[in-house]
Amino acid sequence: MKYFIFIFLFLSTVCNAEQFQAPLTNTQWQVIESPLECVLTQPIAGFGEAKFTRRSGGPFTLEFTTRSHPAEADVINFEIAEAPWQNKEERMTLASLPSELNQMAFKLVGKKAKEALTHMQEGRFPAVRYRSHSSDEEISALFSTVHLNDSMPAFVQCLDNLYPDSFEDIRNLTVYFQLEKSDLDKKSQASLRRIGDYVKLDSQIKEISINGYTDNHGTRRLNIELSEARALSIKKFLVEECEVPENLITTAFHREFHPAKTNKTQKGRSYNRRAEIEVFR
Repeated sequence: MKYFIFIFLFLSTVCNAEQFQAPLTNTQWQVIESPLECVLTQPIAGFGEAKFTRRSGGPFTLEFTTRSHPAEADVINFEIAEAPWQNKEERMTLASLPSELNQMAFKLVGKKAKEALTHMQEGRFPAVRYRSHSSDEEISALFSTVHLNDSMPAFVQCLDNLYPDSFEDIRNLTVYFQLEKSDLDKKSQASLRRIGDYVKLDSQIKEISINGYTDNHGTRRLNIELSEARALSIKKFLVEECEVPENLITTAFHREFHPAKTNKTQKGRSYNRRAEIEVFR
């Protein structure tokens, strides 16, 4: 009974704000686990939701999203509130960021977001506070820590197993070749394996486009065959070594046309002996 009295005092006195928090008797958590994204979400009745997120290759984030209380052009305060049984009204400020008029999502990125998760694991409440034209008082939304231990192990395990590359990391790759060669060196093979590993995980990948080029060295016939061979050597490696579905891959070859650098110098020609790979969702 004393615990619930503290909860009432906490929610009714802090900051003279209109407070929103998941009900203690029905606090819900959802964990989304995949090799490319980890999400820990809590709905907040009357406000929207709060979540911690990390995507492959990206930063850790804390985000509060409202459905009914858009912000004024002012300041968003990310805070840490003590547990109600501490009987303290003070809050520690993590960060204060400018808000835009009618902003509905409030995001904290990087170390401060991780710090908020650590505080929550220790029993404190990450919160956001701001002014909205929907209320005469400040709006304050808080995570609840009730039942957190039921969901946290799965979220932490997901973070530990998150794939290191993002889509942006693998979407474009240029492979370079030796004069009159279409062989792939070890560095190129390693880069192609990164693409292959990512494609296996991301069901949204629709196409991998490979375009082969040459410099202006050699005859027209040689360069036609060489630019084709360069594109096909990459396709073969992706299909046979990386197990990428062949139907995802398209190839084209352009000889010495569309040079990346000038063909008038040896260094420039080395940049033109290439194949360009682009991955599409």
